[in-house]
Amino acid sequence: MTLDRLRLLFEAGDLLAAEIVTAPLEPGPASRWCCQFRRRNGAKVAMILNRKRQGGEVVRVFNSLDAAFAACRSVGFRAVTVTQS
Repeated sequence: MTLDRLRLLFEAGDLLAAEIVTAPLEPGPASRWCCQFRRRNGAKVAMILNRKRQGGEVVRVFNSLDAAFAACRSVGFRAVTVTQS
């Protein structure tokens, strides 16, 4: 889900929690991160890029934990859970 839609859902009270998780299948020695959000109905949605690549939606991947947290703050969250697997 794009940043604009996530912000609208947060303001409407539909997003309950934010979680930053390590991005699966990302190459390189350093961890890369993605943001997931839990909706009121229990579903988890990931932040995606505004542009589509290769005809489909692509999950937004952050190189640093700070950048991922800043994205969660821009949605409206002040507290975020970080999970590293």
